[in-house]
Amino acid sequence: MAICSTFTPSSFSQIVETSDIAMLKRVPGIGPKGASRILVELSGFVLTNNDNEENNFGENASAAVMALESLGFKKEQINKALKTCTQTDTSGIVKEALKKLQR
Repeated sequence: MAICSTFTPSSFSQIVETSDIAMLKRVPGIGPKGASRILVELSGFVLTNNDNEENNFGENASAAVMALESLGFKKEQINKALKTCTQTDTSGIVKEALKKLQR
């Protein structure tokens, strides 16, 4: 959640692509070890940056999935909750999905 509120999806993807530990350490609660681990785990992902609305929702949904997984939810539960989400921004998707996952 802290990463989602600190960086936009495109800036976060740039940080992952360049393995910029210094920028990632600026997120509250993330130190050098945590930043290194995040970058290692995300290094295999191919990130695209198109500006159409559908892809923007996809980026926001991907960021929401990462946030929800970091909170301990299973991917199957997350995908089921996201199918019915109406929000399009990352924080809105996370909030709506959390409400659905708490049921």
